[in-house]
Amino acid sequence: MRILAASAQLPGHLDWGGYLDTAVELARRGHQVWWASGDAVRSPIERTGLAFHQLTETGWRWPPPPPLTMPPDMDAETQQRLRAERALDQWLDVDRVSRAVTELLAAGQAFQPDLVLGENFMSAAAIVAERLDVPFAVVGWPAYQAEISDATVIISEMARERLDALLQQFGATGVNWTRSGPPALLSPHLHLTFWCPRWYSSLSFLPQTVHVGGRAKAPPQLDAQDPSAQLLNLEAIADLPWVLITL
Repeated sequence: MRILAASAQLPGHLDWGGYLDTAVELARRGHQVWWASGDAVRSPIERTGLAFHQLTETGWRWPPPPPLTMPPDMDAETQQRLRAERALDQWLDVDRVSRAVTELLAAGQAFQPDLVLGENFMSAAAIVAERLDVPFAVVGWPAYQAEISDATVIISEMARERLDALLQQFGATGVNWTRSGPPALLSPHLHLTFWCPRWYSSLSFLPQTVHVGGRAKAPPQLDAQDPSAQLLNLEAIADLPWVLITL
């Protein structure tokens, strides 16, 4: 199988709990994998032995703009709209994503993949997969249907306008996007996550969500007086995380 994997041009976007490791394992099993991203992540990709295709535009804004400063006399609705625009500009800027789709589509037409993989913010990958008429899978994020609330109505409307413009430009229908609610990537085939369902709290997953994890390592041999060793013997908490690391 020929697999085209796409990501933003940041090391953290290669992971999502196991994205790059999954691509490497697919290659080890005999599949042909191309990884498309910005030059900033060429080195870590090529070190794994995967083929790398450089994109000058991925659709992900980097570096980010300066901090947003609101005039003291600006009304709350205008402030909310500016924040919404800024958030969408990060991953759904029409011009930026348009250039990314053009590049990635050309790469896909040359490579002729059987499957396209993308992280949750690779808008171009979802559109390219539809244009190539091949299945699309989201890696690192579950499938669920978010609802529009009073707090998200502005950003949802703006996102839908941007997405509609992109779909019209490339003659796509949005088969790999949510049809209602806030626009988001939604594969009809597979959303692969590397966390347990409990991690996502009260989300109601759609059936194409599959939770997987890495291979469990044997616990280290600890001194009997070590507090960690004593904790390992408490069955009630043995499977709970001890530390939370986040951005």
